[in-house]
Formats: sequence, C-alpha cells, structure tokens
Amino acid sequence: MEKDANISQLTGRWRQDHSQNENYDEFLRENGLSWWIRKLVKLFKISPIEEYIVNGNQITYRQYTNQQRPSVDMTLTLGQPQNISMRGLGNFETVVSLDEYGRLVTRTKKASGEMVTTGRIDSQGQLELSILLPTGKTCRRVLKRVQ
Repeated sequence: MEKDANISQLTGRWRQDHSQNENYDEFLRENGLSWWIRKLVKLFKISPIEEYIVNGNQITYRQYTNQQRPSVDMTLTLGQPQNISMRGLGNFETVVSLDEYGRLVTRTKKASGEMVTTGRIDSQGQLELSILLPTGKTCRRVLKRVQ
C-alpha cells in the first residue's frame, strides 16, 4: 500500500482501549501527570477522544476531554520541526515524518529527553501507538475508532 494511503487512514476520532495498554503509567509520568492523577486514569479508564486529520502533508491533532472544544489542537507539517508550548507539558520540539513502511513517526524533544512515537493501523483497524520513552522503556497504546 502507498505511504499516502496508509497515513490517510489515521483521519478520524479515536479512543484508547485501556485493556491493551502496556507501560501506560510510565507514559503518563513522562508527560508530567502526578501519581494521584495517574491512579484516577487507571481506575476510571479515563481516555479523551483523540482526533487526527490528514490533509496532504499536514496532520492536525486534537484532543477532546469533556468539552466540545479541543483541549489540544495543533497542526504539524511532515518533516518540519515545530516548537510547541503547552500548559502542563511545558515547551518541546516535535517533528512528524513517515518511515519506510508508511507509519507515522513523531519525535518529541523535551528537557527530559526524546520520545519517539510510531503509529500504524493494525489488521483490526485499530490505531496502535508504540512509544519509546526517554527512559528507554516502551509504552504501547491501542485506540479504537469512534464516531
């Protein structure tokens, strides 16, 4: 399948399937969530809606919590680094690209180190995110498409 066809499959809204998480607590810790918040997320399986919109070489990422407006809204261009400042996450540089298999690769550089996320649509139509954390640990998140 063509790379452009692979990445266009990301377009849509997704919600995490907590039953398939691996090392998710480490991921949340790396993103600055306190112990208390991490326990609440695990206990109540809290998961915002995540939306990807692919338009040519631009990818818009939005995250919705309990509101109609997104709490996170950013548009990135493939291959172009972008400096981002987010409340709660601080400042970081991120760049998105496609690997040789057409998977979306996001490299995020923060003060604590670099996090590399690789995303692909699996054989069941789920979005699988494999995240290499600055600590060297790998986190796996699986998201299911929602309406």
